[in-house]
Amino acid sequence: MNIDTTRSHKALKDARQNFLKTAKQTHARLTKERNRLNAQLKRTNARIKRTQLQIKNKAIRLAKASKSTAGKTREELKLQVANLKDVVKSTREEAGKTRQELGIVRRDLADARHHLSLALHIDKAILKVEKAMAKRKAARKQG
Repeated sequence: MNIDTTRSHKALKDARQNFLKTAKQTHARLTKERNRLNAQLKRTNARIKRTQLQIKNKAIRLAKASKSTAGKTREELKLQVANLKDVVKSTREEAGKTRQELGIVRRDLADARHHLSLALHIDKAILKVEKAMAKRKAARKQG
């Protein structure tokens, strides 16, 4: 009977350790994913700003181009502006998708934090019970 008790205590200890380990790993992975998506979103927004600035500058050049400027140059600038606008549109779509992913990861991360908190509380409760059991066992041996 003592061997079964020892095995069950070991099994409980192993389960507790695995539970905490899994909760911590999940939290770490989701935090890393959140940081990756935030960085990607920052890069995407920077690309949008750069492209918008390019559009603005080319539009200014196009406006300054006089009627005497070769038509080919004017048409080339118009094409460049149109291409840049397409880039901005696709980059904004990419940023929107990244924001959606980030929202999902943030919700998952909040859930993981909650589960980690619960795991730590459960672990502390189990340790209190184990301490109380050890005290009772010690008291029985002395008494």
